Amino acid sequence: MNPMVQRPTQVAEEDEGELAALRLRLRESEAERQRLQAQLVDRNTELKSLHHQLDHLMHKVSHDLRAPVRHITSFTPLVREMLAEGEDPSDCLDTMDKSARHLSSMIDALLALARLARAEKNPSEVCLRSLVSEVQRDVLEQEQTGRQVEWRIAPDLPTVQGDVGLLREMWGHLLSNALKFSRKCAVTQIEIGWLPASAQQNDTAHPNPAGPDGPTFYVQDNGAGFNPEFADQLFGLFQRLHRASEYEGTGLGLALARQIVILHGGHISARGALNQGCRISFSLPAS
Repeated sequence: MNPMVQRPTQVAEEDEGELAALRLRLRESEAERQRLQAQLVDRNTELKSLHHQLDHLMHKVSHDLRAPVRHITSFTPLVREMLAEGEDPSDCLDTMDKSARHLSSMIDALLALARLARAEKNPSEVCLRSLVSEVQRDVLEQEQTGRQVEWRIAPDLPTVQGDVGLLREMWGHLLSNALKFSRKCAVTQIEIGWLPASAQQNDTAHPNPAGPDGPTFYVQDNGAGFNPEFADQLFGLFQRLHRASEYEGTGLGLALARQIVILHGGHISARGALNQGCRISFSLPAS
């Protein structure tokens, strides 16, 4: 073969190889650019949603914090007047003390919400059967005082992907909520179960709030329930659907549980009726 012919052929093949490699790098760069652009769009959407939530939160918090402050400031001059006239201001002081304590608990709740907003997930495989059993023991020590409580817990709770600390906190809020609002029942009944993705399409009574993407879990009690017309308020910050004189708390537990579910890419919803119990359903990513 003529060496003068072979060399240009080799050069042409090498050039073609370099061009192919360059085209491949260009395609990879374009794919990376599109991926980063999609992430930017998602982040902008998240930021808009966070700004909207922040505006709503600030309006809600400023309104709710004014109530106990109003009690304290309005009763202060009255106490001074009663003391000047030699009257006993104990009732007024009790009201001021309750308002101050309520204000303190609301501030603690806001700090808890802020901590959760800054939390970084450390995902791992979490065995819910073991986790729920641990949380059940913890909440019973805090909530149960001579009560008769019947637990029905699915023995085959699956393993999910999530942050074990956050999931423990979420289950704690849900089980504490179920125990609190069923304390007036002669026998408290709490059921913890789940539905696999394959079974949810046929369950029209309790559909998956997140769609058929993963397992749906539920906590159901036979307690006070709630008016279904206000179901959308159940997970709101400082929202209470029952009188504070009946059930203590700041109305934060379900709001924190909702945030934890959202952090894990899931959805949460509630079904119930007055004096007919409550069922909280939520989805989590499968392992």
